[in-house]
Amino acid sequence: MSTVYIYIGTQKTGTTALQTFLHGNEEELNKQGYCYPSFQLGIESLYMYRNGQFLIYQLRPKEKRTERGEQVRDMAYAQLRDYIEKYPNIILSDEMIWHQSRYDEHFWSDLLERFQALGCDVKVIVYLRRQDLTVQSLWNQGIKMFFKNKMTLRTYVEDKHYRVYRFDYYENLKHIEKYVGKENIIVRPYERGRFEGEQHTLFSDFFKSVGLVLTDGFNQENVRKNYGLEGNFVEIKRWINSMPCYSEMRDFMGRPVLNASTHYSLLGENEKANMFTYEEQKAFLAQFEESNRKVAQEYLGRKDEPLFYDDVKEVPVWTLREDRMSRDIVAIMAEALGMQQKQIDDLRNELREVKEKVERERNILPLRAYRKVRGVLKH
Repeated sequence: MSTVYIYIGTQKTGTTALQTFLHGNEEELNKQGYCYPSFQLGIESLYMYRNGQFLIYQLRPKEKRTERGEQVRDMAYAQLRDYIEKYPNIILSDEMIWHQSRYDEHFWSDLLERFQALGCDVKVIVYLRRQDLTVQSLWNQGIKMFFKNKMTLRTYVEDKHYRVYRFDYYENLKHIEKYVGKENIIVRPYERGRFEGEQHTLFSDFFKSVGLVLTDGFNQENVRKNYGLEGNFVEIKRWINSMPCYSEMRDFMGRPVLNASTHYSLLGENEKANMFTYEEQKAFLAQFEESNRKVAQEYLGRKDEPLFYDDVKEVPVWTLREDRMSRDIVAIMAEALGMQQKQIDDLRNELREVKEKVERERNILPLRAYRKVRGVLKH
């Protein structure tokens, strides 16, 4: 019987890095009897590395499920049969499962039924990050990716836009436990510097959780990281999102802003800063104190220890750096114009190839006509 490990997030816990790492090391995983399946479902362009996306694709309450969503799930389960026959351990991943699985009360019971029909045990892996850090990262992600998102962090928090992500970790874990059982839930705190395994990294921590060994054969070079916006760039992008005309367009400034921000972050010129004050962080965390205590006790066996060991630190609060504003705007414009010029060059090359093809066809046509006439005359 195979074991299916479903890595369900949460968001902002290194999911992109881990997913690309697993995707890029399929052969090494196979040597240890594990696989990270790649499916042909027609949704790969949107969810290339998130191979567990089919589980929640167009997920709705049972009476409102879409035909397309059910087709995608049926195809995925059918394709899984080949992997299950070859490998005793299957890894599936999508960070949205943590909260989107609550869209349908039958999600976990249906999932278990499908995998049991395939002869598989199911284990669930979840990484939990301290809520005050997560909410800032989610807000930042929203400004970066969603061009209609223009709210400040204060508005995001005060209006509890984060609630969809299930910050009451204990409540959501107990919901999952009702279906899969506590013994099949693996909870790991996401704290840098406290990971377990051979290298004390997220990768080695995950490997230890599922019984893998992180050998030298695994390539850790081509790992994709999900960078956030830092320094002035998060506020600049929020301003751009606030422009009335921009909300009606494709988010064409998103990539240039991110590239410019990442450039200066890698140079060490975007200082790390909190969007919260120290007092605001403490107050925000206080509402989850009891929930976190229960998670530590029941899922990690920590009777007198916290879920998160790292203390809230008094670090500088983010402020707009007006002295760097001109530099940052120029960097964004340079990135935008560079991307635009590349698109122009690509279109020029494409046009040239089309013209050359047309010219070749034009030269060939008379010869084809001559051969055709000659063939007719011969007969």
